[in-house]
Amino acid sequence: MKLTSKFMEERRILNRRTTWHLINIKARTGQNIEHYVSAFQNLFSEDPLVALPIGKSGSLKSVEFSELLDENQQPNWIKINILSYVIIDPNAFYNRRSQQDLHLEWDADVVANKKEAELYFIPSVHMLAVRKSSPISLKSTILYLSEALNRIEPNTFDVDVVVERDALDRILSAHAVCKLEADISFSNPGHTDGFYAAFDSKLRSMNPSRFHVTAEGSLDCPLQDEDDGMLQTVVNLSEQNGTVKATIQPTEGSKLEVIDSKDHPKVLTIPQIINGFCSTIYNELKTRYGNHHE
Repeated sequence: MKLTSKFMEERRILNRRTTWHLINIKARTGQNIEHYVSAFQNLFSEDPLVALPIGKSGSLKSVEFSELLDENQQPNWIKINILSYVIIDPNAFYNRRSQQDLHLEWDADVVANKKEAELYFIPSVHMLAVRKSSPISLKSTILYLSEALNRIEPNTFDVDVVVERDALDRILSAHAVCKLEADISFSNPGHTDGFYAAFDSKLRSMNPSRFHVTAEGSLDCPLQDEDDGMLQTVVNLSEQNGTVKATIQPTEGSKLEVIDSKDHPKVLTIPQIINGFCSTIYNELKTRYGNHHE
């Protein structure tokens, strides 16, 4: 039997290994599925224009809500298509040959250098997946989501890249930690214990938008990394709730090294796509984060 090109393409997609970055979208109040769903409904309705790096702008192209509902009668997933583009200034044209500035009649709705990215958000674990090879950079995606969601509901959402655990473990296992800088928000309640839980609870009750901490030591007097202590708590919180930058000595006598979590976003590898991207990502993230998630 001869396979049609469409069938062959579907088989290729189903068996293709894909890699993803993960983004934790967390409401500071109203941490429930309904709130996350309504936020994206409002985002779709209002579609704010967001300034992105290098003179670009970002906006929505489309939002699709799953018809399959979870146990709370909320959509399993939300697929978001965002755009990045350059808005043309009709007064900024220039003729190189004649060396003259030009003004052109230009339709303001027509933009240039368009790029598009598909995002997959799972409301029940407030986690979003974006392709590692996305045409829109991870930095621009984070900026768009943070600016747009907080335009809809001011000072309500934290948007953080999930950090590769290996990078954080290198900090915690270092021979010496000489400096630690972190920018974090509190985690969801009920998923921590010990000092981690106590610190997180106090942080939440203080009601900051973000929490910045800088701790400096030296090779002769490094920061103390006790079990369930401050250093471990801050580093662990940063995995899904912010950023951390540490100056460490990996082993005794080795050179100092800087580890910045911004350089180590988590990469999730999915070996096979089953029943489409939406279904696969929903099942993958529910399995990973459905029972224990910050």
